[in-house]
Amino acid sequence: MNNVIKITVYTISDQMRHKSFYILLGFSVLFIMMIRGCYDGGYSVNGETVDNATVAWHVSKIVFHLITIGMVLMVSMLSMKIFSRDHEDGSIVLFLSRSVFRWQYVLGRVTGTWVLCLVFMFILHLTIFLITWAKTGTIISGYLTASLVCSVNLLFVIACVCLLSLFMPDFISALFTMGILFVGFISDGGYQFVNSDVLRSTGLSPINPAPALWRVLYPKVFMVQTYADSIISKSEFHNMGPFPPLLNLSFFILFIMVLLLGSFNRKEI
Repeated sequence: MNNVIKITVYTISDQMRHKSFYILLGFSVLFIMMIRGCYDGGYSVNGETVDNATVAWHVSKIVFHLITIGMVLMVSMLSMKIFSRDHEDGSIVLFLSRSVFRWQYVLGRVTGTWVLCLVFMFILHLTIFLITWAKTGTIISGYLTASLVCSVNLLFVIACVCLLSLFMPDFISALFTMGILFVGFISDGGYQFVNSDVLRSTGLSPINPAPALWRVLYPKVFMVQTYADSIISKSEFHNMGPFPPLLNLSFFILFIMVLLLGSFNRKEI
C-alpha cells in the first residue's frame, strides 16, 4: 500500500507540472470572477423584485453544474494520456523495474488523478459557496456535500477512459467515454423530466411505463448529478429502478477497475 501512496503523490505532482493544468485553473478562476457580478444586480420576475439571496441560490446551483460538467471534460483529458505518456517517456519501465506491482502502479495513477481533480472541483465549489455567503449572508446547506457526491462521477470517467485507452487511441477513448455519458444523459434525463414536479403540475405528464432493463442497469452518472442537485434543493429525488445511483456507479467503477487491472497485467510493456 505504501507504493500506491507514493505513486499517488507522484501522479498529483506530475499532473501539476503540465501547463494545461494551470490554463484550466486560470480559466476556472476567470469564470468564477465573472460570475460574481450576478450576485450584485437587481432582478425582477413578473414585475416583482427578487431578493439577492434567491438570485444567489439559483445562480450558485447553475454554476455548480457547470463546474461539475467542466471537471468531467477536464478529467477525461487528463486520464487519456496517463498510460501512453508513461510509455513514451519510459516512466512505466522506471516504475515497474522497482518493487512495484502492476496493480499498485494502476491504482496509484488512477487515485492520484482522481484526488487532484476532486480537490480542484471542491475548491471551485467552495469558492462559489463562500462568494454566496459573503455577498448575501446565505449559507447554501448541502452544497459542499453535493460536490463530494459528484466526485464519484469523476472516478468513473477516469476508470473508463484509462481502460479504453489500453485498446484505442487516447482521444477516441475520451470521446467514447463522452458517448457513454451522453446516452445516460438522454435516458436518465428523459426519465427525470417525465417525473418532474413541473411537468406533473401542468397535467401533461404521460403515463410512464416501467423503464427497460438496460436503462435501469446503465451507469447512473446523470442520476448521481441529479441526486447531488436534490441535496442542494432539498427536493424529491426520482430514482430509476431499485438501486441507488451511488451504488450503481460504485459497482461499475469496481467492475471497470477489475477489467483495467486484468487488461494491464496482460499488456506487454
